[in-house]
Amino acid sequence: MADRDPTIFTVDPAYPFVDALAAGLISRAGGDPTALADMTVLVPNRRAGRSLREAFLRQLGQKPTLLPAMRPIGDVDEDEITFLGAGLGLDPSDLKPAIGGTRRQVLLMQQVMRWIALKGERLAPAQGWRLAGELAKLMDSIDTEGLSFDGLKDLVPENLAHHWEDTLAFLKIVSEHWPAILEAEGAMNPAARRDAMLDIVAEAWAQRPPVGQVFAAGSTGSIPATAKLLSVVARMPNGAVILPGLDRDMPDRAWDAIDATHPQGVLKSLLLTMGANRHEVAHWPVPSLPVGPNRGLLLRHALLPAKETDGWRGLGLADADDPFAGLKKLVAPTRREEADAIAVMMREVLEEPSKTAALVTPDRALARMVRASLSRWGIEVDDSGGDRVLNTLPGRFMGLLASAASEQFSPVALLSLLQHPFVAVGLDRPAFLASLRRLDTFVLRGVRPAGGLHGLMARARVVAQDTKAGFNDDDIAVLECVIKALAPLEQGLAEELPLDALLRRHVGVAEALASTEAEAGEAILWKGEEGQALADALADLIQETTPVTGVMADGYAALFDELLAGVSVRPVWRQHPRLSIWGTLEARLQRADLMILGGLNEGTWPGEVKPEPWMNRPMRAEFGLPPLERRIGQSAHDFVQAASGGDVVLTRAEKVGGAPTVPSRWLFRIEALAGREVPSAGPYLDWAAALDRSAVVTPCLPPRPTPPLDARPSKLSVTQVETWMRDPYGLYAQKVLGFRPLDPVDDRPNAATKGTLLHEALERFLLEDGPTRGDAGLKRLMEVGRKVFEDVLTMPTVYAFWWPRFERIADWFVKNEAERAELYDVAAVESWAEAKLPGADFTLIAKADRIDRRREGGALTIIDYKTGNIPTKRRMEAGFAPQLPLEGWLAERGAFEGVDGTEVEDLVFWELKGGEPVQKQHRPIKDVPDIISDAEQGLTGLVKEFSKPTTPYLSNPRPKEAGYGDYDHLARVKEWRNADDPFGGGKDG
Repeated sequence: MADRDPTIFTVDPAYPFVDALAAGLISRAGGDPTALADMTVLVPNRRAGRSLREAFLRQLGQKPTLLPAMRPIGDVDEDEITFLGAGLGLDPSDLKPAIGGTRRQVLLMQQVMRWIALKGERLAPAQGWRLAGELAKLMDSIDTEGLSFDGLKDLVPENLAHHWEDTLAFLKIVSEHWPAILEAEGAMNPAARRDAMLDIVAEAWAQRPPVGQVFAAGSTGSIPATAKLLSVVARMPNGAVILPGLDRDMPDRAWDAIDATHPQGVLKSLLLTMGANRHEVAHWPVPSLPVGPNRGLLLRHALLPAKETDGWRGLGLADADDPFAGLKKLVAPTRREEADAIAVMMREVLEEPSKTAALVTPDRALARMVRASLSRWGIEVDDSGGDRVLNTLPGRFMGLLASAASEQFSPVALLSLLQHPFVAVGLDRPAFLASLRRLDTFVLRGVRPAGGLHGLMARARVVAQDTKAGFNDDDIAVLECVIKALAPLEQGLAEELPLDALLRRHVGVAEALASTEAEAGEAILWKGEEGQALADALADLIQETTPVTGVMADGYAALFDELLAGVSVRPVWRQHPRLSIWGTLEARLQRADLMILGGLNEGTWPGEVKPEPWMNRPMRAEFGLPPLERRIGQSAHDFVQAASGGDVVLTRAEKVGGAPTVPSRWLFRIEALAGREVPSAGPYLDWAAALDRSAVVTPCLPPRPTPPLDARPSKLSVTQVETWMRDPYGLYAQKVLGFRPLDPVDDRPNAATKGTLLHEALERFLLEDGPTRGDAGLKRLMEVGRKVFEDVLTMPTVYAFWWPRFERIADWFVKNEAERAELYDVAAVESWAEAKLPGADFTLIAKADRIDRRREGGALTIIDYKTGNIPTKRRMEAGFAPQLPLEGWLAERGAFEGVDGTEVEDLVFWELKGGEPVQKQHRPIKDVPDIISDAEQGLTGLVKEFSKPTTPYLSNPRPKEAGYGDYDHLARVKEWRNADDPFGGGKDG
């Protein structure tokens, strides 16, 4: 049989491959209902087998019949071998079983971690797991290509960089020890076993062909063992190979120039392996099957090897009737808009009975967005790629738990976990949520509590003692339930338990959190297809990961994500009969009426060829592995197959994740060959945008609340008066509506915090008994500062940046106090004042940072400590920074406790930032009496104006003066404010 000419066919890309294959096989059966049953069809994988069965149903008009035996050769198992060798006595039982994927990765991870440790370096477990996975892929590549690790000795270390020499040394160690490890496991590598099983069939069929016709269809033979089997099938008297989209008409010169990145590169390699010439390949007979526009000439020449494109000008495609017949293009500004437009296209298809549509893309994010967009019409589309199990509801819950544990249950991570819909900790869910809201409001906001669950409970108990807070003993009881559930995982990470034990605790904690009054946690967590897929994956990991140790809290979340990164779930119920989302492999063999090829950007389709960690390109070439660029050629072949259908829309986004994109090289070439752009797909972008656009847009006007006079504030502080001047709506929200801005969850110490702490430290220093000068004074100020800064000094950024600045401020402050004491006495520190405004029912209050009294004459100086921006002279004169002038007015009236009323001679800001220079003193106003008088008159006018019932509390009446306010979102400022003054008041109103 070895001398027999091969029987090879190809199906033109203009035809749907599985439909053409089914039609041709039905024609060969000649109407005999049993003839099909005598045939055997070898398909690339089980998904291709399902597609072929559906194609037979279409070709037979949904009539029942006996179908050929369809056997996958890409994921062959012992049952398939037994069937394919029926009557030939094939027995694969001598082959050892394939080692489990998880087990192999654990063993390889141990080798990697041990190697790194011997080098005196530390590798995070997540990195070790990832590198072990890449090493497993390298092993599979070596086994697939029929190579041996013995070839490592032929690589020349002298030609490599130093780190590659280290890597090569490690690979040699692994290659020496791995066979013994497999022997001890009683197993073999999966790729080696698959190839061995294919070799068994190929050798048996070469000696004794099976009974009945055998067809190997749809495979490109990228695996050498598969190519060998295809070669045997092609030479059997009753066998034939049917290739997808072989280009028989390409000029020989261009064919010879084909490299690994060309769409025909993989088929060229297969024909070389089979010892066949492409001119021996015949067209697969396709009786009475409709064919779409012939796009073969356009695509063939557009994707020619670069050095053959000099013949483009002579093709005359630019002058052809319509080289783009049935081909459209859609370019969206962003991937979100691309997905929405694709969803509209697919929805439009459903308006025509029996018409089908498929999105073909390797971009999983785009596929998810399209599914989400289709859900607006209640459409659940079949997505062959499924979902990452970590993106499902139970998977996300487990991931949030891992993240919270890694971050030592910090407020943001803990709150994200507890807000998940699964969490109830054995309680009634609504009651738990009510308690969680109070935990959020009163405990988790502000500066982060001490680390871990213990610090959280300590903070909660302190808060619960405050009778004004809404957090009570009942909430403490709920929090105790939460902490009791979470504690085993926190303790396990602290003890650095083996990974299997950590995973068991992880599962146990998750089940405890998910339990309710009516249902156990395991019944909630593991139900449905998503829960079952997650449970199976975790069970496998728990069984195999005992050897993995040294997992610490900070690396657990990253490791958990890596452990489940490759686990997907594809719900069987999400199967729309006429809409589909396919990967590129599915599109190679099947076709829909409308084919949408999405994500056509460089780096997506074709994908980025990423360097591998264990071998660089020269090492791969020297070792005998195929180039990484072969993946581009396979991707290009899939693109041509999908783009050769009837109605095709090519889509891409100009920006993805905010970054500009580059169109796919194939799209560039098609338009360069034709001399013009592919025609636009139509108004789908506009239609998609219109779905989210309101039919009637009512402009949002600035709010103009006019509360009744008895609801308006009659007592304000000087800082609130400043808000009243700059943003009346902010004062309205605070004083009339009673709203208070909440602190951020897990707030980081910011400039305002730094200012508050500095004020407190200086206040304590001046008010408490003890030395204030010299080394003793500096020592005491530093001790006071440490007490005040105690809660935040554990944070590295605070200790690194704030504390050295405080030390410089303290040194200057003590020296300055000694100098000032010669002229001034400290009259008041953080002192309160209160006074009625003459002629009005209004009270002004203030708290001064510091008031000094001159020893000669007794005049007062009011000092304001500033760690932020200092008001300018212009702003103070305009009345937009009235704090110090109003404090001066109060001081002259004797309103401050312990300070007799007298002349105020100076208003000064002490800018204390601790940089270079350490401090600056600012006196924006020279004429103090006038500014105090103006401030009194301004306040009197303000009180009089807002005593009118028609005066509104406007939001940002002078945007340039107000800046950002805490209540701008309530006033919906971004919806109405633009470059012009909305109140028509001019520059300063």
